[in-house]
Amino acid sequence: MEKLKQDFPKSEKVRNKSEIDRIFRTGARFSCKGMVLRVARNSLGGSRAVFVAVRSFEGAVQRNRAKRIAREVWRLNKHRIIPGRDLAFVLYPGYDSFAECSGLMLLLLRKAGLIR
Repeated sequence: MEKLKQDFPKSEKVRNKSEIDRIFRTGARFSCKGMVLRVARNSLGGSRAVFVAVRSFEGAVQRNRAKRIAREVWRLNKHRIIPGRDLAFVLYPGYDSFAECSGLMLLLLRKAGLIR
């Protein structure tokens, strides 16, 4: 039985501002209450992600917590995603639990047709 890698290395993160701008400029948009997903194709073998929290959170602590939770949901579900895509998740206030974030993210990924 093959063990799934559940880490989130730097190679799976979109880090350059120009790449993030490309995702927002050319990517398809999918939304639900609390989260927006932008998807753009890439020429790499796998999918990469970036998490952006809007400034309307009550403070930096809540904003960073939302990003941490979203990264954890991504890390646990990334093996189900169709490769060759760059994804940008825009997080809005309104959910506090791992279960709510997981439900929202999986809903958006299903809307985008990215889940195997």
